[in-house]
Amino acid sequence: MSSSFTFGSIIGILNLIVMTVLLVGGAALMVSRRQEHGRAAVMGIVGCVVLLLGVGVSAFLVFGFPALVGTLGPMRIQTVLAVINIVTMLIQATGTGLLIFAVIARRNPQQPVGGGWQPQPGPGQQWQQGPQQPPYQQQPPGWQQPPQPPFGGPQG
Repeated sequence: MSSSFTFGSIIGILNLIVMTVLLVGGAALMVSRRQEHGRAAVMGIVGCVVLLLGVGVSAFLVFGFPALVGTLGPMRIQTVLAVINIVTMLIQATGTGLLIFAVIARRNPQQPVGGGWQPQPGPGQQWQQGPQQPPYQQQPPGWQQPPQPPFGGPQG
């Protein structure tokens, strides 16, 4: 390592590595779930790619800042840093906004996993596991009917 790398530079490089791994991994997961999540996955992928552009800008600052100061001098560097900060803010706001919209976006319709509509038996057929209630009458496990008037409960 050269002497121009300071503790702050090492932390900056570590930040770049962690963010790159997270964003690439997140985009890969969204690509693999694209069929299931549809438009939400696409927005998430685009959000990760936009945030990766922000990581690129940060990498430029980590690796190019010493040379930039030497080339431009201390007076012009303030203007350049202001422009870079504005660009970084726009990139991060856009990427984060896309990820937020991906979370709240409408998903592709899913088939019910269980407890959905069950076909009724035809004439002469009987249920193997006892009669089933229609979906609108099915109750969650552990739910019990309230007691009816002759056996307890409020009487009218």
